[in-house]
Amino acid sequence: MSLEIVEVSSELVGKRLAQKLFNSKGSLLLGYGTEVSTFHNGRILEAGYRSVYVEGDDVQSVILDEPEHVISEKLRAKLPEELKLIFNQLLSNNKVSISDGKMKLNKFADCVVSAVEQSRLTEAPGLLDLKRQQDYAYQHAINVAAYSVLIGQRMRYHRMKLFDLAVGALVSDRGMLFLDRDVLNKPGELSEQEYEEVKKHTLLGFQHLGRKCFLKGLITIMAVQHHERIDGTGYPNGLEIDKIHEYSRIVAIADVFDAYTSDRPYRRLHTIKEALEHIRAESGKKFDPDIADHFLAVFE
Repeated sequence: MSLEIVEVSSELVGKRLAQKLFNSKGSLLLGYGTEVSTFHNGRILEAGYRSVYVEGDDVQSVILDEPEHVISEKLRAKLPEELKLIFNQLLSNNKVSISDGKMKLNKFADCVVSAVEQSRLTEAPGLLDLKRQQDYAYQHAINVAAYSVLIGQRMRYHRMKLFDLAVGALVSDRGMLFLDRDVLNKPGELSEQEYEEVKKHTLLGFQHLGRKCFLKGLITIMAVQHHERIDGTGYPNGLEIDKIHEYSRIVAIADVFDAYTSDRPYRRLHTIKEALEHIRAESGKKFDPDIADHFLAVFE
């Protein structure tokens, strides 16, 4: 099948969708093969999509043979809303609500691990997860967890380690919820001061998860370390490889891959090929080379 990614604009009208589109509740918005009308275009934009897959009509379209994602389309549609509710519980000042949220978070992580284990994926993921903007944080968290588990599987982690890895990956960007929305959704490049503010999400998440949610250290360490880089150029503490937990080094690669292939207000998405080239180029510099090799092997 020939597919291409098209930005949601008047250029989309008249093209046929090559994916199902869902609203933020996980309900079907438009089905596969729908010829996009002006009305449809408005609904797609309103739902928060910036880009969608359509049937290609030129030789430069990417050729994909029954492409798969590491998590099924149905699960990717409904899980963001569930995770949003869990995160809201973890933000509560009510201890009972927080406790219930932690229990649901564990079940959610177990669901992600099971979904990856049961995936029919037999070759490299061929489709990007084109996210709804208002659900980006939750879709990103789910993808980071799924890619982290995929790496963990290749490293022969037993299921309990995969579970801990999934929980930590899901909440690794938890601190973003404490930042100014205007800064996070700024359409242009961040100023140096704004970037310094964004970097605080690692410590904010670490403190919240440990002091208020009482999650164990293996989980909270991923929140504070997932932007550390093995050459000491990361943040918040400039740690080098021997000081960065292996789980954090896994999440770092999964986080960069999903962010690099996502539409953001300040940057259009990169292709899978471009993202892999970036990870390959930084292997041994920013990223643990052994873990990078495990991840890159998935796409070979």
